[in-house]
Amino acid sequence: MLAGLTVGLAVGAHGVSTGTGPSLPVTAVGFLLTCRVGWGVTARQVSPARLVGLVLAIQVCLHVAFAMSASGGAHHYPPPAAGAALVSGHGRVELLHGGLPMIAGHVLAALFLAGWLATGERLLWRAARGAASVARRAARRLRRRTAAFPPSAFRPPPAVSPHPPAARLLPLRHAIARRGPPRTAQV
Repeated sequence: MLAGLTVGLAVGAHGVSTGTGPSLPVTAVGFLLTCRVGWGVTARQVSPARLVGLVLAIQVCLHVAFAMSASGGAHHYPPPAAGAALVSGHGRVELLHGGLPMIAGHVLAALFLAGWLATGERLLWRAARGAASVARRAARRLRRRTAAFPPSAFRPPPAVSPHPPAARLLPLRHAIARRGPPRTAQV
């Protein structure tokens, strides 16, 4: 979610400000790297302040990558302020081509996006804690119910032999009709 929203926002803002979108390979690499960063912070809930910093850092990195990849590595804007350009193999790359409005736009977009992500993450963690609580209660109830029965109650009944022993038939000897002479009772 973090990667899709941050890269989508950076690509959209870059496309609006420069008139052309960044190259697809740079966008794909930015998306994969942002996915990796997002995967690294998923072990526990991220605070809103840390999320703002993370989104701002990702936006800065994506902005620099998009600026370096656009039209052979150089933006066509008015001369940058001192220290706001980077020299690459293709010439100067203007990093702050929009000036203060561009910086304000990046900061506001990062704050909005981080707030949105923080709200979603808070709700997701709340749902996960609720599901874990329900599972713990169900396990406790199951343990209590099974503890009420002795272990012998869970044993299967003994297997019945197809040939019952002769001792069981002694009370029924008067009901059995046999052909032939009567036997004497065995003691």
